[in-house]
Amino acid sequence: MDIKKTIRVGSRKSQLAMIQTDTIIDALSAAHPEVKFEVVSMDTIGDKIQDVALPQIGLSGVFTKELEAALLLNHVDIVVHSMKDCPALLPDGLAIGTVFKRDSPYDVVVMNVKNIGKTLADLPEGSVVGTSSLRRIAQVSRIHPHLNFESIRGNLNMRLQKLDDCDKYAALILAEAGLSRMGWENRLSERLADSGCLYAVCQGAIGVECRADDKGTLAVLDSITDRNTMLQCIAERSFIKSLGVGYKAPVCVHCEISRDEIHLSGAVYSLDGHETQILDTRASLHPDAQRNGKGEQVSIQSPSFMSIAVGSAASREEMAAAQRTGSHLAEEFLKSSAKEMLITAKVSTENSILQERSRRELQA
Repeated sequence: MDIKKTIRVGSRKSQLAMIQTDTIIDALSAAHPEVKFEVVSMDTIGDKIQDVALPQIGLSGVFTKELEAALLLNHVDIVVHSMKDCPALLPDGLAIGTVFKRDSPYDVVVMNVKNIGKTLADLPEGSVVGTSSLRRIAQVSRIHPHLNFESIRGNLNMRLQKLDDCDKYAALILAEAGLSRMGWENRLSERLADSGCLYAVCQGAIGVECRADDKGTLAVLDSITDRNTMLQCIAERSFIKSLGVGYKAPVCVHCEISRDEIHLSGAVYSLDGHETQILDTRASLHPDAQRNGKGEQVSIQSPSFMSIAVGSAASREEMAAAQRTGSHLAEEFLKSSAKEMLITAKVSTENSILQERSRRELQA
């Protein structure tokens, strides 16, 4: 097997993206000291469009497309992603070669400096909380109906600067993993997990994408794969794919892996948070149990599961079981009252996308 002496690493340019890339390079270098790593940084569509809420951009993979193009053109050998940014299915010829150990998947509240020491419950009626996430808005609206929400875009540095430099936002909702990786834990005011909020699909996990036929690079990446995180991501990605709504509806998850069992919970919300459906499922990861597994039929001979390449961290049977678990939970939601919520949210979001496109065309 041919392992490159130098591996070119694609990354977004933001400080958080570079920190995540350095984390992966450090882990790979420890496992493969004979390999050199060179970083190639670039901007993505999501980095360039800063004045539109992510759901209104109307594209999947807004933080990954340029990186994937560089992979397909052989300009880089691997690219580092936040797994929650990766579409459930990747372009032909590409695969997730490793999923690194997950940090906290939960959301946290960061207060404006004038509100330090407060929680969301303490904020006055009508206070504005910055987030463009449909999931975060729906969950927090349900708990704190006295708050208003407005989109805030930009990398983590920019969003915190906007929070601190003006009085528009009383607080922001951010991913705890990103805040921690930046070393800004002192800004954390409240953990939404304490209020029962679930998290986004694959939030807190870092994945590394590569060309699916690059066996040497896949072998290098396999050395840092975390079994439990990988199986969680397969199940969660299968769940969101099978629901068929992507980022266009408020959907969230919670997933736990034991040695022999997977427990996946999901929640679907109306856009205003007034309605919700929460379901969960458990399944065995033991190969002997696969004959009776629920969910879509999955071939254990596949080279990847939900675009995550087969490696040594988990068996094919375990990966197939995780994928089936996600699709099975989605099937249960689509049989329930959640189906109407998903359709309504998707139509509303698609209308917002069309309105935003019309606005931009008028300005052009």
